Amino acid sequence: MSSHFLRRAAFAAALAQGFALSLAGPAWAQGAPGSVAVTTLFPGGGSAPPADARGAQFDRNPRAIADGARLFDWYNCSGCHFHGAGGIGPALMDDVWSYGNSIDQIYASIYQGRPNGMPSWARKIPDEQIWEIAAYVRSLSTATAANGPDQLMPSPPSPPAALPQPPTPQTSGLGAKK
Repeated sequence: MSSHFLRRAAFAAALAQGFALSLAGPAWAQGAPGSVAVTTLFPGGGSAPPADARGAQFDRNPRAIADGARLFDWYNCSGCHFHGAGGIGPALMDDVWSYGNSIDQIYASIYQGRPNGMPSWARKIPDEQIWEIAAYVRSLSTATAANGPDQLMPSPPSPPAALPQPPTPQTSGLGAKK
């Protein structure tokens, strides 16, 4: 067979595979890992996929958050996000989230990547570690910290009820004022 024929056959096969995938629908509709809708617009009246059940075991889990903090530095996420304060990458300590602040949306942003700088970490970091990083990132959010008694960030100590009074000067004995 000629190489021209083989190239045409390979091109036809790739085209057929691409067409078949386009008929299957978007990845989130197929339940692929990291398949979380990042929009509320669904053509034809569709709806968002259900939240990923794996997120519940990592969300607000102190161990997952601690491991995620270690991994955040280990994978150099701080290089762009500056320990959550923002820099090259967006800030993570505020309540402005372009792609959603639920743990499965954060997981999807890490797994899939985002335009203009956030690389996809799919198949580069194990899924469990991505979930732990997502748990840590979610814990940085001011919206998460302000969620009442389950808050993850410590609240400042309350002021004392009354300030202690200074000692009164002694009138007799050693060291007494005259």
